[in-house]
Amino acid sequence: MNRTEVLEHLEPLTRTQVRQVEHTSRTRVSVTPDMVVLRPGSGGHLMPLNESGVKALANFIGMPAGMGSRLSPDTFGKVATELLGRKERYNLLLANGQVKDFTEYHGVRIIQPEKLVSTIERAIPKANFHRVLLLGDYSATIEIVGEHRQPVARGDLVRAGALVAFSPIGTTVPMVQSFALRQICTNGVTTNDIIREYHFGGSGEGDDLWQWFRQSIGDSYRAIDTIINRYQEMRNEHIPASQRALVLEAMLKDARITGDDADAIRAHAIEDPPRNAYEMVNLFSWASSHIIREPARIRRAQITAATFTSQETHAQACPLCHRQS
Repeated sequence: MNRTEVLEHLEPLTRTQVRQVEHTSRTRVSVTPDMVVLRPGSGGHLMPLNESGVKALANFIGMPAGMGSRLSPDTFGKVATELLGRKERYNLLLANGQVKDFTEYHGVRIIQPEKLVSTIERAIPKANFHRVLLLGDYSATIEIVGEHRQPVARGDLVRAGALVAFSPIGTTVPMVQSFALRQICTNGVTTNDIIREYHFGGSGEGDDLWQWFRQSIGDSYRAIDTIINRYQEMRNEHIPASQRALVLEAMLKDARITGDDADAIRAHAIEDPPRNAYEMVNLFSWASSHIIREPARIRRAQITAATFTSQETHAQACPLCHRQS
């Protein structure tokens, strides 16, 4: 995937309009005969909510499902106003001049995808963009690999890289994580071992954000030596045949993988049993590349594999370790 293709994949997010709102004592939610409207306390114009916006408002403020329909219009407006005031700041997502969604405010400025792609290319020599996933919270992940390769075992090369999670419209806090691509079957494997996830903690003023991106992406890419050492250790973490199903089911549950996807992973595990922790992780990374199609579920499978990989959290995640302790 080249830079043009990456930017084309991100275009649906970049077209989304966002307005940051600071709640004041003058902010009001009210219900007219035709619609629900938000009056920002800053003196802005009335913001009508479309049907999805009303549902998003109820979910955002924690109103129990169905309660809105049982309240009078006046009571609904008062309750929604009070609950929304607890958020202090939030983002309004707009479509055709109407509010379609509400998201948390993180104080992160809008991240231009073109500049981010250029920053990635400077941080990773000869960067190759492996995959872009658009997630439901108006964010995306970009998987990148470079030219550096290293073997876990003979014939099992792993390509070093980084994963960048961000929102082009600033609705989530940027995060960078180590990423490795297994050349045997192009399985994308993330790890939060070794160098942990980098979360941006600033407000994005000046060049701080871009310096953070360059440093975090570069550090994630250069962590391959220690990551390979961890993978080699995992090859020695034997999973007895009698325990494989237990470990697999625990990981499926953690990744929230059910139905046909779960059955396909179980079938693959029967055909090619994961004999050690390294093979178990690769089973899930294989699933995230070959079986699961929905982006949020792919990301959840990656996180489960990363947790299982992490030396520090492995003992808490692995039921086999629990039984041996």
